[in-house]
Amino acid sequence: MTYSVENGAKIHINIMELLVLEEIEKQLQLYPKKKRGYINKVEVATYALNRLPPLYASSCLGKEHQKRTANQKYKSQITLAVRRSFAAVEREPLRRSVPLISEQQAEYQVAKISLNKLEDLFQKQGIIASNQQLSWINLVRIIHPLIMKIKSTSMTQYEKEFTKLTHISNQLVTELSPGYNSSKLQEKKDSQNLN
Repeated sequence: MTYSVENGAKIHINIMELLVLEEIEKQLQLYPKKKRGYINKVEVATYALNRLPPLYASSCLGKEHQKRTANQKYKSQITLAVRRSFAAVEREPLRRSVPLISEQQAEYQVAKISLNKLEDLFQKQGIIASNQQLSWINLVRIIHPLIMKIKSTSMTQYEKEFTKLTHISNQLVTELSPGYNSSKLQEKKDSQNLN
């Protein structure tokens, strides 16, 4: 399945995937419940799909057309491919494999981990209650006031520094002016040396 956000959402799907998944569910009902848990449906589907032709559609009309085509032309092939897939996967039910995950799924997992870390941090800092859950929906509502507070605090700090620098600048201008008494400058140096 492919998604694009350029010029609206565009999707194309392989109808054969849908039909294979339906057939897997249908044949899985014939297995004992205990055995169903050991069957990796993704591996069964992959094995079957590699033995069947793709039937892509990009519209509702195309989807219905491809479904009719598949039911007329490939129904028995789908049933047979899925049956053979079960047999192949059953030969090695405990086989170890690292599953593929989509880029979107990986990004979702990273985002979810980040959100959980923020939730822990906010709970430890007392920003949210220890039983409150953070979500992408309420995150903005919680962070916005914090940013505004930081902004106002930073501005106040900036203003304090600016006032301090202005005072020092004025003091230097006074001390360096031609009319400033050099004895006052010496007195100031002496008092600073005593401190």
